[in-house]
Amino acid sequence: MTVNTFVKKFKHIDLPLHGVRLPSFEISDSLRDRLGASKSEDNVKILRRLCYEGYEKRMLARQLDPLKAKEYTDRAEHELETMEELGFVDYMLLTWDVINFCKEEGIPVGLGRGSAAGSFVLYLLGVTNLDPIKYGLFFERFISKIRAKKKTVDGITYLDGNLMVDIDNDVCYYSRQKVLEYIDNKFKGKTAKILTLNTLSGKLLIKECGKIIASKSETEMNMVSSFIPKIYGQVKDLEESYDEVSEFKEWCDETENKEAYQIALKLRGLIKNKSVHASGILLSYEELEDSCPVELTSDKAVVSSYDMNWVSLFNVKLDILGLRSVSVVHDVCGQVGLDVKDIDLEDPSIYRNLQNLEAPHGLFQIEADTNYRVCQKVKPKNLEELSAVLALGRPGALAFVDQYAAYANHDIYEAIHPLFDEILKSTGGVALYQEQMMQMAHKIGFTLDEAEILRRIVGKKKVKEVRQWKKKIREKVEENRLSNEWTGNKGGVDVGDVLWSVLEDSANYSFNKSHSICYAALSAITTYLKFKHPKEFFLSLLKMTRHEPDPLAEINKIQV
Repeated sequence: MTVNTFVKKFKHIDLPLHGVRLPSFEISDSLRDRLGASKSEDNVKILRRLCYEGYEKRMLARQLDPLKAKEYTDRAEHELETMEELGFVDYMLLTWDVINFCKEEGIPVGLGRGSAAGSFVLYLLGVTNLDPIKYGLFFERFISKIRAKKKTVDGITYLDGNLMVDIDNDVCYYSRQKVLEYIDNKFKGKTAKILTLNTLSGKLLIKECGKIIASKSETEMNMVSSFIPKIYGQVKDLEESYDEVSEFKEWCDETENKEAYQIALKLRGLIKNKSVHASGILLSYEELEDSCPVELTSDKAVVSSYDMNWVSLFNVKLDILGLRSVSVVHDVCGQVGLDVKDIDLEDPSIYRNLQNLEAPHGLFQIEADTNYRVCQKVKPKNLEELSAVLALGRPGALAFVDQYAAYANHDIYEAIHPLFDEILKSTGGVALYQEQMMQMAHKIGFTLDEAEILRRIVGKKKVKEVRQWKKKIREKVEENRLSNEWTGNKGGVDVGDVLWSVLEDSANYSFNKSHSICYAALSAITTYLKFKHPKEFFLSLLKMTRHEPDPLAEINKIQV
């Protein structure tokens, strides 16, 4: 049988996969009554009413002076108009519905996570709980008009899955399953977990090929794999390592090792194994099996047979992550009769304890060894510096810990260009956050939407587009008649070159401030509770161990 004959035996399937179609759901009569909305009002008006309600609940009208209030209302209006224009209204309501369910059921939720924390609308909806305007977070980092796309086919709106907005949510670790069951029951037959595929890395490949093909010892191959460098947390490609690391090239060029190296090259990118995404939930408009093959996990849960990159092209992805610290904070606050919203994130006692921290156990993020060591060096004095600690405690950014600590502790700062001083001084001259990269591009004349596109292109190293943007930067500098030269300690410096240099370097280590500041806030809250209410805090840690596979091992980890 020929290949063509074999192929012809299959029935042609024409799947109408034009993009992501958001699942529909009805706004309940009880919600309409609460908001004073008629049955004829569409979801756009419902979203607006929820924002008005959130504005009142947050008591912003009473807290803000008229000028500041206008900034807030203008921001809300801009975001709402953008969401409506791009077709994201139903996704916002869908996320609100999940978080609202958690609150009604007494399931603790986090303060926010990822770029979604830059949205003022999500703050008004109660999906996030840190004021993005107060902390200088950008909506454009979350949703970009230029980047997002939609199309209408036969009167139906489809969103571009590659450019789909993404909202991450933290919930009580021990109640996460209850949240997933709610979503599954609401959209029966339309949900699944998401498959992840793990590929063979360069270090593992050369190590295993050396042992199996060249019969080398474990000790020798450990040494050889160590020649392959890690740059900003990313393992270098085998061929790049061969070209750049002489020791690795010498080993590969030895006669008995050549075959091992060549086979390793051929195996690059092959799938090593598959697993399940830690927080991702798939949501389809149609029955899920009509658009995506599925399989069962070892515990009989339904999971997509496509990985996240493919399946998100035509389905919605919801991120529901279980966090133990969210559960601990909720429990301790309940014990002492405290509303978590009443904890002052700038309380001096929080930072006094962090500056001389001896036992980080139980402190969200800070208990991780790397972050703890960064914290000891930086000695954060406020929430912004605590946010920097979390952003610095990552591969690549660790190289700048000493520079940031010198600024935080001794006010040592070397300017790279006066045009960008205001943007970079708060982080000691390090472009620590992606939002700073956007601000720098905005400073020379790009819109924030354009700045977000530029950040993404440089980060993904799209060569053709990178060249185009380098030209755009030069043109923007000339168009706005910015001073091309600045004579600093290093002599004449072109402002366009400075911007491009920072963009290229920081693309490898800069972090999302929206995420960092939210997680820093949770770190601050756990620090406050641990030292203000130690008995209740440690009691909560002990209580939580009953949910763990090995409670005694968890109890042994607890340190005062």
